[in-house]
Amino acid sequence: MDHDKDLNFEINILPILDILSVLICFLLLTAVWVQIGTLDTRQAIGDNSTAGAENPPSLWITVDTQGAVQLSMRDLPNKKTYEEQIRSSGRGVNWEVLEAKIQALKQQWPDLKTGVVRPEAQASYGDVIRIMDQLKKFQFEGVGLSPLG
Repeated sequence: MDHDKDLNFEINILPILDILSVLICFLLLTAVWVQIGTLDTRQAIGDNSTAGAENPPSLWITVDTQGAVQLSMRDLPNKKTYEEQIRSSGRGVNWEVLEAKIQALKQQWPDLKTGVVRPEAQASYGDVIRIMDQLKKFQFEGVGLSPLG
């Protein structure tokens, strides 16, 4: 008789079900929030232009760790130069001023289609991506990233 009692036992599956329900919820939540984003960029270093050809104007944006931004134009017609410094707003990049300056430059030079962002080594990635988004917003076709050096 004692042998039959040893063979009849119950498995407690509640802890396993608890773990499975938590894992299923976790997998569902992570599947909702996972997104794959791409950003088209071109390498800004190197000269693949033909000899003697005139490069189109380009906007170079240098970002430092405090959020100060320097705008400079290259390859402007008539060898003109343009440089402007935008101070940080205390909380980082002064986004309103930067957007207004980019818009003004785009209106002044409608053929301006190339923008290169040059962040310092410790500059915020969020600031760099937001600047690239600003350039895309104003129809810059060639947006590049160049190491500062």
